[in-house]
Amino acid sequence: MKTTRTDLTNPPETWIRNRRRPGHASLGILILWGLLLGALLAPAAGAAVSFVDVLSDNVFAGDIQWLADSGITRGCNPPTNDRFCPNDPVTRGQMAAFLGRALNLPTGETNVFTDDNGSVFENDIDRLATAGITQGCNPPTNDRFCPDDPVTRGQMAAFLGRALNLPTGETNVFTDDNGSVFENDIDRL
Repeated sequence: MKTTRTDLTNPPETWIRNRRRPGHASLGILILWGLLLGALLAPAAGAAVSFVDVLSDNVFAGDIQWLADSGITRGCNPPTNDRFCPNDPVTRGQMAAFLGRALNLPTGETNVFTDDNGSVFENDIDRLATAGITQGCNPPTNDRFCPDDPVTRGQMAAFLGRALNLPTGETNVFTDDNGSVFENDIDRL
């Protein structure tokens, strides 16, 4: 039996275990966010969004449509926003927008980071920082967010672990993250 994101009788880890592996890591990360956040959200009312670059036979078409219908994604080519850009990497700024919308975060402190002034994602980044979901990209100072950098899988694990307040996980789940600053976050996820 295929488990879907709307099957709330099964926990998110079951959804993830039963998913096909994506061909592109960035799209897989985006779908993972949708699946994890789906347990927290009811789809928003409104007209369905159709992206011209997501064909109906795309294995992720339903998930992408759900992200759009839920208001988590709006498209990648403002102001038209008729494209999703499924093969593009996700930036840290875009991640901030996705999480801010998905979690309905309140307005944050202004100008938390020095490198996001003028960014279309500045308010989303400030919301994430105020909520404690991000700490910055240049430890230990952490006065920068690096909004145009691609989000790594380790960073994604930290964002989601903090955003969803995940409990401590088993230790040393993966062999390739030993010594990574994100190892505990990866284990939690």
